[in-house]
Amino acid sequence: MDSQTRLLYWLLNASRGGPTRLRIIRILAAKPMNMRQLSLAANLDYKTVQGHIELLVEEGILQTPKKKYGSVYFLSSEWEDNEYLSEIMKGDKNERKKRK
Repeated sequence: MDSQTRLLYWLLNASRGGPTRLRIIRILAAKPMNMRQLSLAANLDYKTVQGHIELLVEEGILQTPKKKYGSVYFLSSEWEDNEYLSEIMKGDKNERKKRK
């Protein structure tokens, strides 16, 4: 297991906020947004989103051109082609389809 996969595993599966972070990544992969838009789209408190975004930016998974109020966040280009991340995102969609 490479270091990127280990990092994703810890952030999205092995830690308490993993499901929320995965939801945030999925939303931003579909459409880049600022924190307010993201908190509304994810139906989460602004401060909750802020904490998760800060961690994901710190780890290099998300990026923003400028770190200021209203900044737009999107998936970092180095993570767009990550196989493990793609599998997790697809797997979660398949799980939701099975539940319906």
